[in-house]
Amino acid sequence: MKENKFTLKETFTVALENYKKKKFLAAESLCNKILSIDPDHFESLVLLSNIHAVNGNFSKAKESLTRANEIKPNNLSVLNNLGTACRELGNIKEAMNFYEKVIKFNPNHTNALYNLGIGFYNVKEFKKAKNFFKRTVEIQPNFAIAFASLANVNVELREYENAISNFQKAIEINPKLAGAYNNLGLVFRKLNDYKNAISCYEKAIEIKTEHASAHHNLGAALKEIGQFDKAIKSHEEAIKYEPENLANYYYLSELKKEILDINLKNKIEKIIKSNQSTKRNSAFGNYLLSKYEQKSKNYEKEINYLIKGHQYFFESKKEKFKLGVKYCFDDVMQINEGAKVEILGKKNDSEIKPIFIVGVPRCGSTLVEKIIGSGAKFIPMGEETAILENFINEKILEKKSLNLGDVISVRNELSDIYKQKGLISEKYDYTFTDKSLNNFFYLELIKEIYPKAKIINCERNILSSIMSIIQNNLTELAWAHDIDNIFKYFNNYLEIIKNYKEINPNFIYNLEFEKLVNNPEEESKKLMKFCELTWDKKCLEFYKRKDLISKTASNLQIRETIYKHSLQKYLPYKKYLAKYGEKYSWFN
Repeated sequence: MKENKFTLKETFTVALENYKKKKFLAAESLCNKILSIDPDHFESLVLLSNIHAVNGNFSKAKESLTRANEIKPNNLSVLNNLGTACRELGNIKEAMNFYEKVIKFNPNHTNALYNLGIGFYNVKEFKKAKNFFKRTVEIQPNFAIAFASLANVNVELREYENAISNFQKAIEINPKLAGAYNNLGLVFRKLNDYKNAISCYEKAIEIKTEHASAHHNLGAALKEIGQFDKAIKSHEEAIKYEPENLANYYYLSELKKEILDINLKNKIEKIIKSNQSTKRNSAFGNYLLSKYEQKSKNYEKEINYLIKGHQYFFESKKEKFKLGVKYCFDDVMQINEGAKVEILGKKNDSEIKPIFIVGVPRCGSTLVEKIIGSGAKFIPMGEETAILENFINEKILEKKSLNLGDVISVRNELSDIYKQKGLISEKYDYTFTDKSLNNFFYLELIKEIYPKAKIINCERNILSSIMSIIQNNLTELAWAHDIDNIFKYFNNYLEIIKNYKEINPNFIYNLEFEKLVNNPEEESKKLMKFCELTWDKKCLEFYKRKDLISKTASNLQIRETIYKHSLQKYLPYKKYLAKYGEKYSWFN
């Protein structure tokens, strides 16, 4: 018996050596040999689970760990690894239970704390995730990945300064952490700090040449600042390292239409027919195929590809988008009807003069903002900041009430956030733009919080706006990936604007996109007069600016002089949407 045990020990040593040399097949064979003699050989079960995990077979890893756990129920490493196996299999709740068992035995078990943070991050409970990541780095201050994960949570909580600090700590600990540089670049880009964003992406690529995501993000940043030739090269590099990722071709095609040839079409069709194609890849594949049909004027086929593309894209972000749809059709309507601030004294005045540009996507709002911000007087521009919406939601959650509190306190808090974004400044006479289009939900609050605010409602031919939304992938708008929801959203918007104008007829300025592009000087002068700003010929020469930034689908158009848009362009599509005219009279 002693000789047999010694032989098993020797065999396991050889198995372990093979594992360390990445000879996983040999290591697995030896572990199975040991277990055929001694089914309760704990070390072999653990090693076998590691081999299965390395090979991506987490079902088998879980089986081996479960047997090991039966032998040693309180082994913390086994419990922690069981949690990880469950997490990889999508059993988040079961995974969390295993991690919590580890913490009960050892409250300072950094791996379990870190894994709990990952678990809560995956289920979008970011504040809980933040607490576990913070505990992890307090116990193990040289844990680079934990700092990077904490930074990712900071981003989700919009704690951007903390995110920058924690990404920098991760990089300080491990300067070769390409992912941290890439994600830090995303934060700088969100803050419109393009110099640092581009530097971070380039550093990520320097560390890891094949980092396709960094190449893509670099391309996107370069596009947003108008450096299209460089952006094209970056997107081509992303394709080089991820040739099966159809999103890379989609974003390149926006800058280089000639890539849409028959060879690429055949490749797209082959990829999306593959069983291995993800929902996201299928989405971008269908978007790309719609471009071919649009070029050939096969409008029905184009719309069918677009519908499929949007369905796949929605499915790829299903949990997040389901919440987004609920918010924009249920929660925000309650906020629109019931949210209020208290005006405690008679005097409710403020020197701050924001210009809120509202409407629906693809209504010409980017053009309007660039006209306002390009006159003789410099006006800071806040393109799609979502500051007001985020603030209101956080206040409602904090107070558990639609009463946001005293108007002066609310204004001071909100203004501090605008100041952090570089939008409010005495130097610019406290005037700035906020082009978060869905601020039309908060018109009454805007009027109370900022009595000197200006509201510009951008209107465009409805068919043109709707078709432009369908033809573009507005990645962050949950409702924009379903035609029923698009029409429902438009209906809510039109109702809110109509009702508000009946009560406050002079508070909103209606700007018609078609009038603006047909008579730009006349209409821009009216616009600037409403904003109490001086008109200057520079207002119409915005495209000459070197500091022009745009993250919207209008990025290419605003770098050209204003040109007329034909209403005929979208008429061929109307018959495919005709049924919506039966429900919504405004579509007729």
